[in-house]
Amino acid sequence: MSRQSSNDSPVTSGPDAEIEAIEKAFVAQWTNFGYAPGGIFHESEDLIWSEAPVPQLPYNAILQTRLGHDVEERIEQIVKHFRQREVQFLWLVHPSATPANLAEQLVAKGLSLAEQATGMSLDLTSWKSESLPLQGPISYREVTDEQGLQAFEELMVTYWELPVESHAFVLGVSRWVYESRNRGARWVAYKDGKPVGKVYLSYLGLQDTAAIFGVYVLPSARGHGIASTLTRLAINRAAEIGRRRVVLHSSKMAVNIYHQLGFVDRCILPLYATTALHGTQPI
Repeated sequence: MSRQSSNDSPVTSGPDAEIEAIEKAFVAQWTNFGYAPGGIFHESEDLIWSEAPVPQLPYNAILQTRLGHDVEERIEQIVKHFRQREVQFLWLVHPSATPANLAEQLVAKGLSLAEQATGMSLDLTSWKSESLPLQGPISYREVTDEQGLQAFEELMVTYWELPVESHAFVLGVSRWVYESRNRGARWVAYKDGKPVGKVYLSYLGLQDTAAIFGVYVLPSARGHGIASTLTRLAINRAAEIGRRRVVLHSSKMAVNIYHQLGFVDRCILPLYATTALHGTQPI
């Protein structure tokens, strides 16, 4: 609880550095739910996890696992804790997670595979920022004011299919992150003046890395290249601020979009959970 998982890690290079960057970015982003008002962040030698006062996924989550001889006991403690709270939770199985059979152990305790994301990275050393068509039938704006923030949040709660009673905490996290501008940047796409797509670029994790989260386009607005343009905006910003790479975790349906932009598959990120994930619709 003494630190935010942020830009305090050393710059690394080499094949394993891509996976490390993906892992650290995911953990750093999800710790926002524990550090923000109303959340609880836990960090020990064997587990990093966050709690939130909402019953839906993905806000209660085990983010990093380094379990030793007491694997079954520790997993049982976590499962019992969330069961007593009557909330759903997810458990991310990173490539570096231990033990090697962690997934089997989770299934034995009643969790199931909710999603198998692909960890991807893009080398920015040769990326050339490009001018993008930000105005027209579809316009793109960085979130810099209350109106933009409300538009972003409208799309966020739609994506995760959140009930009204969970809005207060989730929007509180959004505002807390937004007010701490060193954590990242957001953009919203508009069609006919209405918000139809969003993206978030996180600056947390390794100091040479930025991470893309929450790319989402309303079903009614798909097929216009909105997801690709939003992603390019985020990549451009990462390059502008001097990051060496951009990382993300992609759903199966979105992988081809990222391949076209130059992202490379680096690892598989299985997410085990107590129920199906909300907002699993493709971008």
